[in-house]
Amino acid sequence: MRLLYLEDDGSVKFTRNYAEDELPEYAVLSHTWLAEEDEVTYQDLKKGHGAQKVHSYAKIRLCGELAAREGLQYFCTYYLGCDMCCINRSNAAEVQEAVICMFRWYQRAARCFAILSDVSVAEGEDDLVFPQSWLASFRKSRWFTRGWTLQELLAPGSVQFFSAQGLRLGSKASLQGLVGEITGIPRDALRGGSLDNFSIEERMSWATNRQTTRKEDKAYSLLGVLAIFMPLLYGEGENAFVRLREQIEKKHVESVRLEHLLDTLPTCHSAAFNSRENEHEPTCLSNTRVEILQNITEWADGTDDRFIYWLSGIAGTGKSTIARTVARRYEDRGLLGGSFCFSRGGGDTTRADRLITTLAYQLASKIPSARQHICQAILDDKEIAHQGLRDQWEKLIVKPLTKLEIGTSPPTIVIVLDALDECDNGSDTRTILRLLADTMPLRSCRLRVLVTSRPELPIRWGFQQIHMANRQDFVLHDIRPVLVDRDLTLFFEANFAIMRKEREFSAKWPGAGVVPRLVELSGGLFIWASTACRYIREGGHFATKRITRLLNGHRSGAVPGKQLDRIYNTVLKETFREEDYDEEEKTELDMRLRVILGCLVVLISPLSIHALANLLGMDAILVTQTLADLHTIVSIPSQYDRPIRLHHPTFRDFLLDRTRCEDFWVDEKVACKALAENCVHLMARMLKRDICGLRSPGIRVEEIDQRLIERCIPPELQYACLYWAEHYRQSGTRLGDDDSVHRLFRDHFLHWLEAIGLMRASSRRAALVRMYQSLLAPTGNARQLNLVKDSRRFVTLQSRIEQMEQAPLQIYCAALAFVRPTNKLRHHFWGQMHPWLKHVRIVQADSPEYEDEYDCVNDLAWSPDGRVLASGSVNPWVRRWDVATRTSLPKLNAQADKVSSIAISPNGGFLASGSDDSTIAVWENASGNLKYTLTGHTNWINTVVFSPDGTLLATGSMDETIRLWDASTGQELGVLRGRTSFVNSIAFSPDGRYIVSGTTEQTMPLWDIERREVCMYYDGHLGSINSVQFSHNGERIVSGSEDATVKLWDMMLGSEVLTMRGHTKKVWAVAFSCDARVIASASGDKTIRLWNATTGDKLNVLIGHASGINAVLFSPDDSSLASSSFDGEVRLWDAKSGAMRGLMDKTGDDAESDISLTAKFSEWAADEKLDEPCSDCEPVFDETMKAHASTVTCLSYSLDGQTVASGSTDTTIKLWTIEGTEQCRLQGHDGDIVDLKFSPDSRCLASASTDRTAKLWDSATGTLLHSFDGHLDAVHRVRFSSHGRTLASCSFDRTIRLWDVATGQSLATLKGHLDTVNDLSFSSNDGYIASCSADGTICIWSAGSRDMICEISQAHAESINSVAFSFDGKLVASCSSDSTVKLWDTAGKACGTFNGHTLSVTSVAFSPDTKRLVSCSEDRMVKVWNLETLQVQHTLDVGVALRDVAFCPCCQHIKSDRGLVDITALASSVSPPVTRRAHHVFVTKDWVKRNDENALWLPPEYRAVSAATCNEIMVLGHASGAVSFIRF
Repeated sequence: MRLLYLEDDGSVKFTRNYAEDELPEYAVLSHTWLAEEDEVTYQDLKKGHGAQKVHSYAKIRLCGELAAREGLQYFCTYYLGCDMCCINRSNAAEVQEAVICMFRWYQRAARCFAILSDVSVAEGEDDLVFPQSWLASFRKSRWFTRGWTLQELLAPGSVQFFSAQGLRLGSKASLQGLVGEITGIPRDALRGGSLDNFSIEERMSWATNRQTTRKEDKAYSLLGVLAIFMPLLYGEGENAFVRLREQIEKKHVESVRLEHLLDTLPTCHSAAFNSRENEHEPTCLSNTRVEILQNITEWADGTDDRFIYWLSGIAGTGKSTIARTVARRYEDRGLLGGSFCFSRGGGDTTRADRLITTLAYQLASKIPSARQHICQAILDDKEIAHQGLRDQWEKLIVKPLTKLEIGTSPPTIVIVLDALDECDNGSDTRTILRLLADTMPLRSCRLRVLVTSRPELPIRWGFQQIHMANRQDFVLHDIRPVLVDRDLTLFFEANFAIMRKEREFSAKWPGAGVVPRLVELSGGLFIWASTACRYIREGGHFATKRITRLLNGHRSGAVPGKQLDRIYNTVLKETFREEDYDEEEKTELDMRLRVILGCLVVLISPLSIHALANLLGMDAILVTQTLADLHTIVSIPSQYDRPIRLHHPTFRDFLLDRTRCEDFWVDEKVACKALAENCVHLMARMLKRDICGLRSPGIRVEEIDQRLIERCIPPELQYACLYWAEHYRQSGTRLGDDDSVHRLFRDHFLHWLEAIGLMRASSRRAALVRMYQSLLAPTGNARQLNLVKDSRRFVTLQSRIEQMEQAPLQIYCAALAFVRPTNKLRHHFWGQMHPWLKHVRIVQADSPEYEDEYDCVNDLAWSPDGRVLASGSVNPWVRRWDVATRTSLPKLNAQADKVSSIAISPNGGFLASGSDDSTIAVWENASGNLKYTLTGHTNWINTVVFSPDGTLLATGSMDETIRLWDASTGQELGVLRGRTSFVNSIAFSPDGRYIVSGTTEQTMPLWDIERREVCMYYDGHLGSINSVQFSHNGERIVSGSEDATVKLWDMMLGSEVLTMRGHTKKVWAVAFSCDARVIASASGDKTIRLWNATTGDKLNVLIGHASGINAVLFSPDDSSLASSSFDGEVRLWDAKSGAMRGLMDKTGDDAESDISLTAKFSEWAADEKLDEPCSDCEPVFDETMKAHASTVTCLSYSLDGQTVASGSTDTTIKLWTIEGTEQCRLQGHDGDIVDLKFSPDSRCLASASTDRTAKLWDSATGTLLHSFDGHLDAVHRVRFSSHGRTLASCSFDRTIRLWDVATGQSLATLKGHLDTVNDLSFSSNDGYIASCSADGTICIWSAGSRDMICEISQAHAESINSVAFSFDGKLVASCSSDSTVKLWDTAGKACGTFNGHTLSVTSVAFSPDTKRLVSCSEDRMVKVWNLETLQVQHTLDVGVALRDVAFCPCCQHIKSDRGLVDITALASSVSPPVTRRAHHVFVTKDWVKRNDENALWLPPEYRAVSAATCNEIMVLGHASGAVSFIRF
């Protein structure tokens, strides 16, 4: 970009051509133009002749002088109507750039000077405030009618208007009303609001009456205003507008695409300060909070690096009101990037998991320049919505903001986070603060983040980690009392003024001295003042009486909190004061009020009156009447469908504190249990299969009308589905067999999963079921425990299957069909199978079953001498091995559930095992005898460890405690209780004085064992900490976390020393080498990484496990490394080289595991019966039958429809009934089976194999009838003649062989092709054979004489894939890899070529009447061709590449290798149906369709590699070797 400047002598000179990122500040000139020959041009200035054009040169100099007055050295002027001094119009590229960039250049200008040459001001007029001498001419100025000046008015932040004499008339801001009146442009646009807030049509309307010298310029001058890019084509005239419209349409399409991307982000719209839920929340009254608001405004508008402002204050001091006021002000200025108001009990607003995605959504909506970058971040990482807060913050907020175009004045973007202390997860709160602490000030914009909270310790500590250079603090309750009292006085006076008007009280009401007294009583708490005002106002005509009550019942000088308690107690007691109830009525009202208040204060998400009433089993009118006198403290909307809310969280604190609430104390545990039971009862009553009546099992959630979901799953049921488990957890209740929860899951588990899916909350299912398991009592849960474990496995399957989350009814289809056979829920809920599916049988592959990746169940321990290795197990026993031989030693079995953790004492004498049955068993290691069993924990044991001297045993549990035991006697010595979080891992310091624990709270408390208290927290991970260990010298602690990092800590200082990154999934285990030089980490990404413990450098990556790795441990001499994985494998590695030394023996585990599973199932299955099986899908549970050991390459139905044949790469063929029962196994081939065909009478089966043979089998007995030998290469196709007496085989050896089916004798070898014979076809009368080859030729043979009748050389340009005879035998069709289909007569004459496919055509066939041809291609298209016109008649995209197609006899369907394609709807010319098929089935890549509707989703491991259909039965072959039988 070229700028101008003034020399000392007043002459105008060029600068060099600046790149945009190095531009200095500059001003820009805007004006109307003289005749073209009178304007100064680029060439004039270059040659030094500019001053000769006096009037034009004077305007340029005036711009320079005006710029100098503003402290600007540089200026410029641009106009495309004629040559202008900053643009070399002879340079087309420069002109193009100027038009494209002009809007941006004006936008970046520090000042824009608009000189109106037709507006004059009389000399001597000093007062220029709308004098009559220039107002009329200003209105009529030509400047407002020109095309290019529109963007010169809108783009700059500052536009100043000058008369022809150079006198200032005013600015765009000061003349805003007048300019808007003249131009018709809204004030928001003139104030600098984003033009994206105005529609394209509205922006174009601003240019309606504007003129340009050239027609094209009228379109080009709008490019910047519309944010459109298109090249300039001077001379195109009106066509420029045509092109502009095309670009606008493209932009609209792109905008819709971006909107769809943003909609994929999970958001919490109710968290915005101006949401519908928050619309009645107050902002600061005028002239109140002046000082603090001014302080915040100065910070937000400042230019320093303090991008965080922490406004702290005790409860009730008005933090949220200030936050909303700030948000409103910056929203009105167009500078608010986003807001999130946390609210305890507000559902999603109390959780941080949607914080960043909500802010990103708001930012994209409010800051259009960030929109594209945010959407690109979503495109780049489709899993971003499911990632942690740090990744979301970096990818969705920070990086998009850094990509904003850097201007001379970076834009201010304000984000407001209100009530951070009400976030329900302390770990998330700390993570948010760490994110802010780690965020550096941005160059591209001035990011300002306002955070409000109570001054709680963790938040104070978090802000202390943010350098003072990057933050500003303000303690609200430290404001001078005189200022607070002033604001409270204004608050009371404003509210009393409203009451006087409403009730027609006198002007002097409420009387002198009342307001000062109320201000005094409020103790500086605005919540007291607002509660008092509501209380007085709700009193109506008793308002004065209520004031008296407040003044007399509250004494001055009381602690502010006590004053608040008194007013709350007053309001509650008032419930019974105004009405005359008898004792029975008071008792009933008291009980009902307690129930409703108890529910309100423990609700996790707010509910409407109607929803609350339904959840509590009450009438909505009763709820309304009960709360009628509590409007002072409870926000009760007039509409029954709007949520009830507490006016302030302090009322919740008050009700839950027995020492504060006098008569209405709410026992939180009792209230939570009652609410949980109400949730369960509601679900049991309302949940059912297909609750929304969708019918089609493939319908996706996004296709369902949200109103239908809300009608069928009303808010109270949604609440119950999401929060029942959390309420039980908060109540401390332990669940047992046959309780209401057990019965609910036994009958409605699938219905619950469906409802969760319809609510788009699928991501929460796994956590809810895990929480359910944590609620089970250690004993008395034999049946329920196994039910919930299988439920977790079932949910784990769903979480891996995206379509099951998107199509909820697949729970009754794919989830039931494909869940692991050993999962007893498959049997239990089989009666819930969707009614479309009449029969489903999955015959599993004849190979070892995959292991469950179900929870972290293994732990490892070395004996001190390194000779024995022990491991936990998915089963209730400890496994042990002799390390030298890697053979199994006797198991230790005495617990009732899986063993998740083990430890061996330092002297090797004892082994401790922790189980999911909540017990710890301690064994004598040598004898294997059980020494004792420890009980005391109330949830499963995650970790056990001996102290270094062997005297103590420490255990950590999901019950959120660490327990200490005397290792010799088993006596409990103490319980360590910290913050509320599960204990995943513990470790003793080498001196035995300390224990460090890894928790789900993302922190590591260090416990002083003697004092039984936490002496330090190690805080830095962003996910649950799964493993911790001390170095052997005690100086360092290593930790591994679900945030995929390994961290090293200084034990004494508590500081983070190193962070090791490299794993791509959760880190499950970490270990120090004994010499403390190496750290090993094991991850769900199936790798072990070795790190230098001093530098953090990666030393090695060990690869070999087929599943996630959950334990890793160095041997005592550091020579070996042991690891275990979720699939039950235990491996040994060379610790130095990383080479694998071997696998530990698993003999006996699988068999015993199956026996254990069967036994456990029998414990509960007999009694766990559904109340009403509601499907007629036939149950088939014979899991002993197996299919093939490897890929099923081909499937074939017998023509009588009674038998199915399957062939595999395992060299075997199997014959099945159509229900999936194996009839016989055919063995004899030595290579892959590649083709199978039944004879016309279905009595014989022919097979082709890579072993160079074809074989003929008796389809009834499986007996080998003939082996056809003679081919010199693989046989890949077999075909029976129409009468079934001849079999033809074609091979890679370039020949066709004909065989006598009866005798097995070779009849002939047909030679003539020069490459692989790909296909052959018999004519309908068996008189001819046509063959095609990869050499591009077609040969036609006499079936009788075996002679070649004709050869069509170079029939296609590439390999020919298929040939077919017409039914009358007169025509031959061929298709090729050259994408064409061709037609020939039997003499070899070409009859037509069909073009239209874009990829290789794989099959072709004639219709029975020889009027049409059908073809399929790798382009996924099926085309039907008209043989009379040689044109395509119909094209269908079937979504998958087909290999074979043919017309059905009825001509209503195309039969293919993947099912039937319906063509009845394509044209009325199709023959009318003879017998309408009930359903046609077809399989795509991932769906089995019924009548073109998605019916059954196929998980990746069950995708069809081969398929066969007959009537309504679909048989699928899978890569694993499994075969699926499905009937609709």
